[in-house]
Amino acid sequence: MAGPAAVNVGEPMSGTAGAILDAARVEFARHAFRRANIDAVAQRAGVSRRTLYRHFPTKEALFEQLVETDTQALFLELAQAARAQDAAGAIVECFTLAMRRITESPLATAIIETEPELLVGINTPSGEKALLRASHLVAATLRLCGVTMPDDTVLPAAEILVRLVGSLLTNRAGVLDINDTAAVREYAQTYLARLVW
Repeated sequence: MAGPAAVNVGEPMSGTAGAILDAARVEFARHAFRRANIDAVAQRAGVSRRTLYRHFPTKEALFEQLVETDTQALFLELAQAARAQDAAGAIVECFTLAMRRITESPLATAIIETEPELLVGINTPSGEKALLRASHLVAATLRLCGVTMPDDTVLPAAEILVRLVGSLLTNRAGVLDINDTAAVREYAQTYLARLVW
């Protein structure tokens, strides 16, 4: 089994591409993926449809770049939260922060409520790639806080966390109220902190 990949985060897009992504974030948050309108994105970004398609050749490519951009921003924030923690503390801080950021995100909320199968790519044709990418990002973040477990155990632990987050977000029935930050933190301290060392 391959070890965790390093977190490679590019510079945020700026200029026309950045304006298109900002407009797409609003449109996808309002209408999710299937009902989002590319013409509305172009209009909000102040560009022609042709210009939009020069930067992002398909609606799918635009959506994938938006998700990648937002995922990178989230993992940068998680890496910062993990740096000052030991392994168990990093799990607690990162899980709590990730759940809060995702539940507060209008884009993530729209996807979860209308097209939950798109979340982390679970149950989609590209799901394996998305799940592996997210698992590698979590594993790399854990390494930043000093997790010493072997690669062949840190990556499966990271995958468990990714799958758990996906499950909690898409099926909110149960004892944990994911909108209650204190409850999420206690859950992480009680059940998740012992996953890593």
